[in-house]
Amino acid sequence: MRKCSNNFRINIMTQEEIMKLVTSKDGFIGHAMNIPHDRQDKTHELVVAYNQTSPADTKRREELLKQILGTYNEQVVIQHGVHFDFGFNTHFLGMAYVNFGVTFFDTSPITIGDMCFIAPGVILTCAGHPVVAEQRNQGLETSKPITIGNSVWIGAHATICGGVTIGDHAVIGAGAVVLHDVPRNTIVAGVPAKVIRKITDKDIIPQDRINF
Repeated sequence: MRKCSNNFRINIMTQEEIMKLVTSKDGFIGHAMNIPHDRQDKTHELVVAYNQTSPADTKRREELLKQILGTYNEQVVIQHGVHFDFGFNTHFLGMAYVNFGVTFFDTSPITIGDMCFIAPGVILTCAGHPVVAEQRNQGLETSKPITIGNSVWIGAHATICGGVTIGDHAVIGAGAVVLHDVPRNTIVAGVPAKVIRKITDKDIIPQDRINF
């Protein structure tokens, strides 16, 4: 343990020990200077390369995603303008469609289930800071994992914060800020997000209303 200014103390840990915390589902509280920036820098370079590829160059895009992601699935479609902080902490467990300009601040694991739709401008942020300015100014950061279930739809420009679990079949309204867990089969919206109602059979679109 080493003492810093303003009576703060930080534990001296190896990079291996830090990486174990970063990739754990327990989250962590640590100093920014100890984050493995070499891994971040490599991911950021790969993300820039991905965002500069042609949509038609599917082979190159697949190669880059395999290098960026912790768990890659060939059924995942990720549009341009995406950003990953670590990349290796993002795990796609099945089919997912990630629209334009989505940000994954995956300082802890982000796990995304099967058949998920993530709309433009969505932010999934595991990272945070202390509310006490003195600690924040010392470079202290917090991080908690995000877990998204199966068949989840996240509306445009919603923000999913660290520590949140979204249940299967849930719908997150556009612009919502999700601070707490979302029950399965519910619609949430607002800032902060609250449960609006459950999803029921009444929400099924009748066949005669489907145009094509």
